[in-house]
Amino acid sequence: MNFSSKKEATFDEKGRVVLPADYKNEMGGSVPGGQLAVEKDPHEKCLNIYTMDEWEKRIVQVTSKLNRDNRQHSRILDIFYNNFKIIQVPESCRMNIPNDFLKKAGIKKEVMFTGQGNRIRLWDAEEYSTYTQSWTDYASLFDRLVGGNEEN
Repeated sequence: MNFSSKKEATFDEKGRVVLPADYKNEMGGSVPGGQLAVEKDPHEKCLNIYTMDEWEKRIVQVTSKLNRDNRQHSRILDIFYNNFKIIQVPESCRMNIPNDFLKKAGIKKEVMFTGQGNRIRLWDAEEYSTYTQSWTDYASLFDRLVGGNEEN
C-alpha cells in the first residue's frame, strides 16, 4: 500500500472517526481482517495507523534491532509495546481510538489524516497546521537527504 494525500475529518459525539474512503479504497475497499494497529508516534504529536500486514513488518523492524536481555533495550521494548493498540474496524470504517492515545496526540474533534507510504497518520487539525509551518526548508532538506536537483 502507498497511502498519500491528506483528508480532513471530525470525531463524532461518541468519540469515533471515519477512515477516509480514499484510504479504505487503497486497502482494496475494506480494512483487511477488520483490524488496524494504532501507534503513538515516537517523534511527532500524532498517531500512526497501519494495516496488520504493515504492522507486523514494523514489529520485526523494531524488535530485530533490540535485545530484550539488555536493560536499555528492554525498556524501549516495554515502551514500544505499551504505545500501540490493535483496534477493531467495522465495515463502516468508523474507528474508536482509545482516549489515552487521543490525549497523548492532543487530538480533539477536528482532525487531519495524512498518508505516508505504508502508514496513515492522524493529527489534531491545529497541530497539523503548526507542524506543516516547519516545512519551509523542504527543497534543501529533500536535496540533502534524497538527492539534489543536479542539472546536466
